[in-house]
Amino acid sequence: MTDEKSIIKRLKAGDMAAIDAIYHSYNKKLYSFIFSLLKDHKQSEDLIQDIFVTLWEKREQINPDLKFGNYLLTICYNSARKYFRRKKIENKVKDYLLKNSPESISETANTVIYSELMEIVDNAVEKLPPKRKIVFKLSRHENKQIKEIAESLSISPRTAESHLSKALKFIKQELEKENAILLALMFFYLLVV
Repeated sequence: MTDEKSIIKRLKAGDMAAIDAIYHSYNKKLYSFIFSLLKDHKQSEDLIQDIFVTLWEKREQINPDLKFGNYLLTICYNSARKYFRRKKIENKVKDYLLKNSPESISETANTVIYSELMEIVDNAVEKLPPKRKIVFKLSRHENKQIKEIAESLSISPRTAESHLSKALKFIKQELEKENAILLALMFFYLLVV
């Protein structure tokens, strides 16, 4: 990346072209780092999207005099830690439910939880702004690539990617809010039974 400090200053000022330049410069390196930790292509891609959303949201806090690559690696590392922490909690809950529930109840509980999670996702998608909702559905329901989505909606690939990234972030936040409630309900159910 040529003249990194000036690109960082442009990023801090809210220049979308700056985040594109950073993305193209660091995306492969960050993906390799994340994939080496997660060993999962899809999760690694999702985490990279989250990292760049976080970078955009925290752009004003960046110190252009410090090594920017180290700053990005710190965001990556923290994102991976959060991912593993969340997975560990989910696995503990699943293990507990499987060990302490008869199989028929576990299967029923899993079906109910899955149905509730899908309902939460559907409700979150319906709350999205119209264009963001269309981009999300084209990506996730019709498996279209960013380039195809951009062409079909007559928008730039960067705009399509931004819509998808924001949609995924919003849905993730909705799931996290609701997931906390679902986990609380499951624990309450286990205490009562």
